[in-house]
Amino acid sequence: MDERPLGQNLTPPREHGWIPVATVTGLREVVARYLAGGRDVDKDVEHLASSLAAAAHAGGHAPERLLIAIRELWRDFAFSQHDRLQLAALYDRLVRRTIDRYYED
Repeated sequence: MDERPLGQNLTPPREHGWIPVATVTGLREVVARYLAGGRDVDKDVEHLASSLAAAAHAGGHAPERLLIAIRELWRDFAFSQHDRLQLAALYDRLVRRTIDRYYED
């Protein structure tokens, strides 16, 4: 089986320590399942978006800071070019739903 690293020991960078480790772990699991062919991730994306938006609100972070944090977490997963292409739709959906949730809360 093709093992992808997906930031196995990934914890939020110090500047994004406001993102719960459980959310980062959940994101890693959803990404791994998506790369393995599991496309039924709508509920997971909603849960992750809610968690990220709630963490941003709790920390008093602006939406721009939230977007930067998501981008940096995504980059920290160290995806191959092929995986990045496969994950583009998932990333887009996660970002859109997180911003929607940020403004709904």
